Amino acid sequence: MLFGNKKLDVVPFKGMKNGPFKTSEYSKIQFFYILHKEDTDVAKSLNNFFEKGLYSFDGLYNFARVPYFTQPRFSIVFNDKANPLPEIEEKILERDFQSDVHYIAIYISPHSKYVRDRDCKSVYYKVKELLLKKGITSQAIEADKVRVAVQKKSRYDYSLNNIAIAILAKLDGIPWQLNTKLKNELIVGVGAFRNLDTEVQYIGSAFSFINDGRFKRFECFQKNQTDELAGSIMHQIKKYVSANSNISRLIIHFFKNMSQKELDPIEEGLNDLGLDIPVFILSINKTESHDIVAFDNDWNGLMPLSGTFINIGYNRFLLFNNTRYSNNGSFNTSDGYLFPIKLNIKCTHEELAKDYTTIKDLIDQVYQFSRMYWKSVRQQNLPVTIKYPEMVAEIFPHFEGNEIPTFGKDNLWFL
Repeated sequence: MLFGNKKLDVVPFKGMKNGPFKTSEYSKIQFFYILHKEDTDVAKSLNNFFEKGLYSFDGLYNFARVPYFTQPRFSIVFNDKANPLPEIEEKILERDFQSDVHYIAIYISPHSKYVRDRDCKSVYYKVKELLLKKGITSQAIEADKVRVAVQKKSRYDYSLNNIAIAILAKLDGIPWQLNTKLKNELIVGVGAFRNLDTEVQYIGSAFSFINDGRFKRFECFQKNQTDELAGSIMHQIKKYVSANSNISRLIIHFFKNMSQKELDPIEEGLNDLGLDIPVFILSINKTESHDIVAFDNDWNGLMPLSGTFINIGYNRFLLFNNTRYSNNGSFNTSDGYLFPIKLNIKCTHEELAKDYTTIKDLIDQVYQFSRMYWKSVRQQNLPVTIKYPEMVAEIFPHFEGNEIPTFGKDNLWFL
């Protein structure tokens, strides 16, 4: 991966020592806090961390090259934990937001994102939605996690490193980029999340106009809206073709086996555009402990090297995405022993699905996209083509009218 000064590294945390690949282009950035009145101590701690750092975290600017500036008395303090929305909205209206300044809110949540109480849980999403409607980027941080870390003097710097990466990405910076040759192809990722309260499955989609791991557009639908999903994909293809007439292929990363019913409207749309290009469909599934796995008997942890893939049937593969990058390099057990993912590869041009070089290239692309997760300095086992849409689909049903605010359709607000 490429970092600052075009330095290469395979480990994000080490690579970030060279700075990010690309800093935010916003010349004026202002932070402000949104917090409950009982959490002023947490805000002061975070302010100190962002300015001066903590252990391995060198401060927001030194680590992620994001200038940290706050304006006195601009932050918002609310009193009602159960329903802070009216207070927050009222005080946002009172603030003088300058058109040439890019604002980012640090929302200190008095509730855990995973709290069981449905009303408390909804507050997190409603605050995020309110800020998106106002065109404000936000970063949520749980108050109790910071407070406990300060009291116990524990390693909250690990979390700060991840928070800094996410903030840079939300400001349209690029923490790191794939060191790969750019190709004229459109990559679509489709992920899903089932809302446990309603038992309704929502599908998110992400579009990339180039194969370097950056994404340009996000949409969300209910599971049965296959025509809407196909229409959204076709709209982005038309947009791409209008600027790049030499598109070579369409690659779809799907969270399950894609049915012919789901593929038909996409093929019809390509025919209408006169595009005779191959469409590759890669079904990407998580594995569990009872699924097919493999072991490296020459390593005491048994987990195969990161990037290893194994053929388990016709165009079916196991791909190992983890942080064991070499036989001799150190492996941090805190990174976890990630299960491999299962891939199933199909193509509308059947002869290409039999070409080993093409298949290897597609698998490598899935692997590389697993390293582009900008919410953590650790590699994930799912590629962001699946993970990002899944994250959007988790939040989407909590938004009013099941609609992503316009501001949130072309940036990484959900990290």
